[in-house]
Amino acid sequence: MIPNKYPLTVGASSETGYVRNDNQDRMSWASVPCGQLYIIADGMGGHAGGAQAAALAIHGLEQYLIAASKNVSIEEAIRVAFEKTNLDVYNKANSGDPATDGMGSTAVMLLISDHIAKIAHVGDSRAYLYRNGKLRLLTKDHTQVQRMVDADILTLEQARNHPSASILERAIGSRPTVIADISLDLVLNEGDGILLCSDGLSGYADDQEIEETMDNSLAPQENVDRLINLALQKGGKDNVTVQFIRFGKSSKVCNNNYKDKLKSIFMPALFLVIVIGAIFAAYWLASNVAEKTRRIDSLKITLVSSHHP
Repeated sequence: MIPNKYPLTVGASSETGYVRNDNQDRMSWASVPCGQLYIIADGMGGHAGGAQAAALAIHGLEQYLIAASKNVSIEEAIRVAFEKTNLDVYNKANSGDPATDGMGSTAVMLLISDHIAKIAHVGDSRAYLYRNGKLRLLTKDHTQVQRMVDADILTLEQARNHPSASILERAIGSRPTVIADISLDLVLNEGDGILLCSDGLSGYADDQEIEETMDNSLAPQENVDRLINLALQKGGKDNVTVQFIRFGKSSKVCNNNYKDKLKSIFMPALFLVIVIGAIFAAYWLASNVAEKTRRIDSLKITLVSSHHP
């Protein structure tokens, strides 16, 4: 097991939405020999099939990465895990059971080893980097409309509203083999966040709306709750699942620590100033009272003397 020297804080939530009767999204977190693993899968293929495909996708990726040989690279371990998981789902989808016939699933995974992140995905579930308040997409959807966007046939806005926006060109279990897109090493900085989501969020809110909804000063779960609410406000027509993983401390935590240090120095000094000020004020008041008393006594003596020559 590769130890994680850096703190990770996580927020996660999944909602069925206002239209669907069932939630076919699945998500997970697991410790595997090569790091900390986070996955979101979005199933397709009917009530039973979609949910089962997503569950099989997550279970397979976890188990094959746990069993990966120590002699292979992380990239090779991820590639093999996707290939084996895909075959498991494909065999189940073609087993002759009507409930699972033609089922499949997307999957997006994040693997963090020390301060290095690897992203891998199949389908249109996404991963974003959230750094210094800015959002950057790390994955490319495996959809028909994305291919048309790449060919300059459609704009991003046209693609979002296109009738074929949700038609996948690549999914786990749809064919006997699959190729997962695996990122290069992403070096994480203190306060960076990785956002994983199903298309229940990214299919209804654009990247700018997602970025504007997030706030690096908030805890990961607060950001997740905001994003879930954003998806629901945009119609909530699909299942929506979000995970937000923050690497190290947020800017708010760092700033608070700095403020706490200042308070530890400033507050005792302020208290001392107040005490000294109070002492001087009491002394000044007492002196003034004594002086006034002396003047009054002197005046009394003068008045008495003037009536008794």
